[in-house]
Amino acid sequence: MNLIQKKLFLIGILTSCFSSSLALADTTEEMDRANKLYENMSMMDAAVIFKKLALENHLPAQARLGELLDYTEDHVEAVGWYITAAFQGNAKGAYSLGQSYLSGLGINKDPAQAFYWFKFAADKGNLNAIKALENGYRKGAISGLPVQVDLKQAEFWKSKRIPLEMQMKKEFEEQLAAAKKAAEEEWEATKKADEEAAKNKAKGN
Repeated sequence: MNLIQKKLFLIGILTSCFSSSLALADTTEEMDRANKLYENMSMMDAAVIFKKLALENHLPAQARLGELLDYTEDHVEAVGWYITAAFQGNAKGAYSLGQSYLSGLGINKDPAQAFYWFKFAADKGNLNAIKALENGYRKGAISGLPVQVDLKQAEFWKSKRIPLEMQMKKEFEEQLAAAKKAAEEEWEATKKADEEAAKNKAKGN
């Protein structure tokens, strides 16, 4: 490979990396926008974005689209997206697939498969799956999972749950504080702008 070829090769790699980072940034922004729409109950608008990203094999979008479809009681299609995400290692998709197996909505009820996917998701740090296993081992078969009461296992999963809940609480409080600060800064800026406008108007008179 001569010098010119090497330069072209390096330019190609850099361009590819730059394009990939831009695509990733765009995907993150779209996902954030869809999540906000979902939280604000703008389901149709959220669904359009989730579906677009899901078809591009964005795993979190696939799991989220499944949740939205479950919400609208389209359980069979929801399970299809859970399976797609779960089989590629997505913890949220795996947990939701476990829930589907446990409830029998959209797929044949299968507690053993529910346990398998809960365990899969819990091992990846999914809080809901960890709670499901802790509850299962505390209650045994009454929980719907094919396990016996095992308080040692219940305590093990509790030890996984508590730090995650504390971390989530901390993140929520930080987000709340940031939102409050932003609102206060916006209010101050608006107040200052109004005062300046009033002064200018007074000068004009």
